Amino acid sequence: MLVKIIDAHGGMDRWHRYEKVEATIVSGGGFFALKGAPQDANPRRMTVWLHEERSSVSPYGAPDQRTMFTPERIAIEKLDGTMVAERYAPRDSFAGHQMNTPWDPPASCSFQRRGHNLSHHSLSARNGWRSC
Repeated sequence: MLVKIIDAHGGMDRWHRYEKVEATIVSGGGFFALKGAPQDANPRRMTVWLHEERSSVSPYGAPDQRTMFTPERIAIEKLDGTMVAERYAPRDSFAGHQMNTPWDPPASCSFQRRGHNLSHHSLSARNGWRSC
């Protein structure tokens, strides 16, 4: 089905001409509150790079902050690049978590970008790429 969708929108040649996609998102729900990380209802801008596993959400935590995610690292940084918080091996940091394990800001960031992960894996698999 993915092949049909991509072909209907110009094929892989067209896909490769784009570097990233941006969308306005609103995150929330009971799960965030359960984890001690309630979300406000303010819209945010999510940027997803199409040819590498990287994404960002802005603003995050403050008007002058954003997240930056790669599989190796999740960071909360000021728009000028100043580091607020970071964690290496973000997936590994969830080992041993239970339903009631609270999240700190890097864990919440890591969870929120999972939707990007699914789309990246689907398109990467079509191109023979492998990602973790």
